Amino acid sequence: MSIAGAKVFFIITGYGVQLLLPRIFGEAKEFGLYSAAMSGVSIFNNVLIVATIQSVSKFVSEDESKADMTLRQALRVQTLVGGTLAAALFILAPAVSRVLLDEQLTPLLRIASGMVFAYGLYASIVGSLNGRHLFGQQARLDATFSVLRTTGILTGAAIGIGAIGAVIGFAAAAASILSIALIWVGWGRPGKGLPLRRWIGFMAPIWTYQVCLNGILLIDIQVLKRTATEMALLGATSAQAAVDIANQYVGYYRAAQTFAFVPYQLIISMTFIVFPMISKATSLGDRDAARSTIQHAMRLSLLLLLSVAAPISGAAEGVVRLAYPADYVAGAPALAILIFGIVAFALFAVAATAISGAGQPALAAGIAGVSLIAVVVANRLLIMRAGLGPETLGAAATGTAIGMAVALVGSALAVRFLFGVFIPVLTWIRAALAASVGYAVAAAVPHASPVHALAALALGFAGMLGVLVVTRELSSSDWHALRRIIRRD
Repeated sequence: MSIAGAKVFFIITGYGVQLLLPRIFGEAKEFGLYSAAMSGVSIFNNVLIVATIQSVSKFVSEDESKADMTLRQALRVQTLVGGTLAAALFILAPAVSRVLLDEQLTPLLRIASGMVFAYGLYASIVGSLNGRHLFGQQARLDATFSVLRTTGILTGAAIGIGAIGAVIGFAAAAASILSIALIWVGWGRPGKGLPLRRWIGFMAPIWTYQVCLNGILLIDIQVLKRTATEMALLGATSAQAAVDIANQYVGYYRAAQTFAFVPYQLIISMTFIVFPMISKATSLGDRDAARSTIQHAMRLSLLLLLSVAAPISGAAEGVVRLAYPADYVAGAPALAILIFGIVAFALFAVAATAISGAGQPALAAGIAGVSLIAVVVANRLLIMRAGLGPETLGAAATGTAIGMAVALVGSALAVRFLFGVFIPVLTWIRAALAASVGYAVAAAVPHASPVHALAALALGFAGMLGVLVVTRELSSSDWHALRRIIRRD
């Protein structure tokens, strides 16, 4: 419960930053510049955090009597790994900026490189606490970081130097929480640790999968920025004018992402339930239990995801107006499309967890890799075909959705092969019908004001829920299952 509370607080503060930054910056192009820099850095950070926490937690839990020695070794390993990544980002920042056709990114990326280094060490400490089941202490650290991060980014943005101020604030928050964690938890103590090859051997598959997973979510901003800048250069009066145009598109698209990611954030707890249940059933040879778990998890996930996505898509313009300045409504068409891509991605994440739980993590990583390539290629082709104009952001969202659909199809085939089940065809049909009604109701309700937008969302959700109940796709057993998931989260 402590970790769940800290996680919810982290998500809320994260959304707070994304909603307030555009108003502080004042111009979409500045928000776009910040988003272009941080979306790429976030891939590094997220991979480091997940791989490090899981690895350190595992090795600490195997022998808690050596927890301090394991922590000291983890800090050494992450000094090497995180330091290498941070140094590479610092050195290659100008090259990355040239690839994205924006020299303004160089100082932002170099400042963010310190953040990458701090994240690796901080994740080691959090993993040690997790492995020792010190969940309250872990939650307090994470909650403290949420406060520092939010305060740092917003304060840095508010001092009037634009995106670089926000990145400085973020980096300062990362350095501060690392210092606090080292003082509070300590450095561990010297001793004989595990062989380095065991650390690398355990983390490498996690790195591979997480790079692809986070790439699928975030790489489209990089593709949009590069492609939009190229097209803008053909008609702009100067290179800086072209860069500003591209950053403006990125800013609008990032606003659409903020709401499109909501279904994924809501369903991610399902993966923490599916993995141990599938792992246990597989290890015991209980194929029926594994089949039942994955089918129920996937089916319930589909219904939950669509019940959120359909109304948001239908009232996309009103949803954007709820939190962003009026010009950000340009991102509404992208939100209406992208959110269904996120539904596919979230279903893939649940399925991939089941695939990994069955002892096939390389298969899950392979599917994610193919999807990542599909996201990049589809985005590039569709944006170039649409050109710069009202259809640009919708094209980017469609490209991402196509790549995410590839991930879902691949994982569905894998789950069918491993377990012999997936979401029943009738469930797909009923869910699609319900989602269509939810979308249509939300779209039909005027949503020019915040009150009307909220009403559109509520009525769209009610419409979809009504269809699911009438068609008997939702039953009392589903409500009981949903309550169990909420309690687990």
